[in-house]
Amino acid sequence: MTCNEWRFLDVSYDTVYRNLALEEALISSEHAAAEIPKVRVWFNPAAVVVGRFQDVHLEADLAFCTRRNIAIARRFTGGGTVYQDEGSLNLTIVTKEPVNDLQKIQHRNIAVMKETLLRMGVESDVADSNSITVMSRKISGASLAVKHNLVLWHASLLVSTDLEVITQVLSPSRKRFTTNRVRSRWQPVTNLRTALSQHVETLKVKEQVLNSIEHIFKVQLRKCQLSPSERTRSNELYDLKYATTEWNNEGIVE
Repeated sequence: MTCNEWRFLDVSYDTVYRNLALEEALISSEHAAAEIPKVRVWFNPAAVVVGRFQDVHLEADLAFCTRRNIAIARRFTGGGTVYQDEGSLNLTIVTKEPVNDLQKIQHRNIAVMKETLLRMGVESDVADSNSITVMSRKISGASLAVKHNLVLWHASLLVSTDLEVITQVLSPSRKRFTTNRVRSRWQPVTNLRTALSQHVETLKVKEQVLNSIEHIFKVQLRKCQLSPSERTRSNELYDLKYATTEWNNEGIVE
């Protein structure tokens, strides 16, 4: 690959646990430092995804999740709880760069989502450096992780996600509790379909995300397969961590 080409991983699994295992593998596989920069666009089935340092019992209505067959999962990055389904588009960018100014990296990367929305005809605002709002309602949020000089940044964009389910499933996050765990800050949400008042093709949004990346970073994306080290590390993380109740419920790995 040339210096202005980035790897594009068009990889999604039908389980949130494998999707999150791959996320961590992208920054921790044996040859991760040699396999960047890379971009992944992916989709989850219905799932509540809590941040690394959160108490799932304070963030989600677990009984509602059980009734609706909504998975509960924990990612390895920080931040708040999100609900995702097939109407949510997820973007991951992994780069190698100085990490002395993470706010700058966050601002640059979230500009991809902001430009995507503009390409779709929606004006938006950046809130708290890691969220995007439309008419004061959250439509996108992001978090990141650093390993040496590797930065993994990922974000979700609500395209046609069921807003009613979000309100139901995340209702506990509105309540105040005394806890030493990180709490989500409740915000009203919207999706792209509502903002445009029309049906939106998720694949069209995906196309605009990729166009925005190429424009902002001035690169070309080349579709690639996962490397052997990425596959191996992803499988290890799935078996030992993301498929376990201990990790997803309590954030503990035996």
